[in-house]
Amino acid sequence: MSTWESSFLLAGYSITIRSVAGDPTALLTESMPLFRLPEDTGMPPDLVLHIEEDERAQADPLKRFFPPSFRLRREGDKSWFERSDGHGGPLGSIEHGMRRAVLGLPLLARSWRLPEEEEAVREALQAFLKGCLQWLLLEGGGTLVHAAGVVLRGRGFAFAGHTRAGKTTLARIFPPEAVLGDDLVAVRREGEGFSLYGTPWPGREKGRVDYGGAPLAAIFNLHPGLPEGLHPLTPAEAAAELAANAPRTGDPLEESKLLEVFSSLTTRVSIYRLSVRLGEDVMRYLEDFLSP
Repeated sequence: MSTWESSFLLAGYSITIRSVAGDPTALLTESMPLFRLPEDTGMPPDLVLHIEEDERAQADPLKRFFPPSFRLRREGDKSWFERSDGHGGPLGSIEHGMRRAVLGLPLLARSWRLPEEEEAVREALQAFLKGCLQWLLLEGGGTLVHAAGVVLRGRGFAFAGHTRAGKTTLARIFPPEAVLGDDLVAVRREGEGFSLYGTPWPGREKGRVDYGGAPLAAIFNLHPGLPEGLHPLTPAEAAAELAANAPRTGDPLEESKLLEVFSSLTTRVSIYRLSVRLGEDVMRYLEDFLSP
């Protein structure tokens, strides 16, 4: 079988996907083409993700990938990708020093016996891709964050919060071209500060996402239940709230790395609690950050 290959720019990292199991495009998010790199950039990959044919996955995708809950378990210079219940053995791995990842999937041109089979494989591929991106970010002093992200006048603003905190509704207030994402964004240490990037994964309502990025000016932790307004946070409070909105890969070692990232963020980026009525214009809270 021929090899399918394409490269993508995620949070400033070049990730090449090579598949000998068939074309995985249908299993990636609908937004993924926005993040595709042109073939002639000459940009070396920060990670190569190899998709290989897996006989057990080919025989029974549901048994191999269901339930769709996964973790990365680090051992030495490798992180093993597996189901959270530990059954079935490794599904894939990340080889840290080689910047190489491998995932076993069924042949992707197959006819699925049940829609649930295709969905289980899709969940596994996307979970692994997110895990690879989170590993790259943590290695470079960054992380994924459950937040809406916007760029205004060349400055990035993240609005973090749990499900139903209002991230998607708030993102709709801004011009579409200003929105990096409505649910999952990346923050990455760059130079003396941090940058904010969009990712290909929108929220459940499939809001807008974009590949772009900008210097991170402020993070607002959304708290609809608090008195309306902007509430300053101590560094300890800011780090705790950010930690609550960071996705986990399941690797026990990531907690210490996340603490380092968030501690660094609190010294370099303005972080607040923000409470607004959903649908309200939040620009009045951003004007001080947008002034020359």
